[in-house]
Amino acid sequence: MLTSHSSFCRRFRNIALLLVSLLLLAGILQGSLKTILLFGWLLIVLSFLVWASASIASGVYVDALICNRKKKNMIALSFDDGPNEATPQILDMLQEHQAKASFFIIGKKIATNKEVVLRMIAEGHTVGHHSWSHSPGFPLKSSKEIRKEIVCAQNTLEVLSGQKHSWFRPPYGVTNPMIAKALKGLGLKVAGWSIRSLDTKDEAAEVVYKRVVSRIKGGDIVLLHDTSANILPLLERLLISIAERKMDCVSIDSLVEK
Repeated sequence: MLTSHSSFCRRFRNIALLLVSLLLLAGILQGSLKTILLFGWLLIVLSFLVWASASIASGVYVDALICNRKKKNMIALSFDDGPNEATPQILDMLQEHQAKASFFIIGKKIATNKEVVLRMIAEGHTVGHHSWSHSPGFPLKSSKEIRKEIVCAQNTLEVLSGQKHSWFRPPYGVTNPMIAKALKGLGLKVAGWSIRSLDTKDEAAEVVYKRVVSRIKGGDIVLLHDTSANILPLLERLLISIAERKMDCVSIDSLVEK
């Protein structure tokens, strides 16, 4: 099972807070105000670095598309971690509702899901990639290793489709200097999101649906997963709700068109 974005960030945050707490405790034990202030400053710096890496919306290391508030009548649903068994049914449902979406697929899954990937493209959805392996340690790899994963996934997708695919979404939504360096010169656009559905948690579709619709506004990008256990009932509720709001469900490419 792939590690979720939230669990990765939680581990990252907890390690940083543990280190800072130990340093702060050492300062208190030393009884030095200067040392305590130094460690307090270190806490602020580390907190900023955790936020900058864990939040794709931070824009500190990589400039990512989060939303487009100019498109007040549009919503972009996006799906990570596929293709998998549910993906053809997701495509069926999108077709039934005359909706478009965006898929960020894992490179190593392409070979065994060629027809599904080609169908995504043929039906007008945006298809980008989500690295080759989506390994739990992806954000901690060297820039050379990260670039290799990105290029391999990109090439595999483009050889299959015979088209250019310019979108990439970092695994877990984590960005850092290594990922930024790996992306240099590749000409890729980075996709983030403005609403995390948290659909990979063990929750009923209705719970996730209410979480999303309570926040949704024109121009939002919603993060979903092909691999979510309740993705089909969740998607149907979302598509109905978006239509009732007189909004169009579009691909990320359409969301950024002038």
